[in-house]
Amino acid sequence: MSRFITILSAGTLAVALIAGSAFLSAPASAATSDADAAAMKKATADCKAEVKEKAKYQDLSWLARHKMVTKCVQDTLANHH
Repeated sequence: MSRFITILSAGTLAVALIAGSAFLSAPASAATSDADAAAMKKATADCKAEVKEKAKYQDLSWLARHKMVTKCVQDTLANHH
């Protein structure tokens, strides 16, 4: 095997191990109460509807719409607490 392929394989394996451990620990720390989950679900639905309405009049890419929804949810939840 060439040296490049060996290094590339080792790097890929390292990234997979690090990413795997990050995904395993994330659900344990992401526990939310039922009220928080309900608020998040309502904020997401409201923001999606708002962005969909805006998208009717503007030519927005999927990524732009996604960013708008994410920002709207963050702002809504920040005002909620």
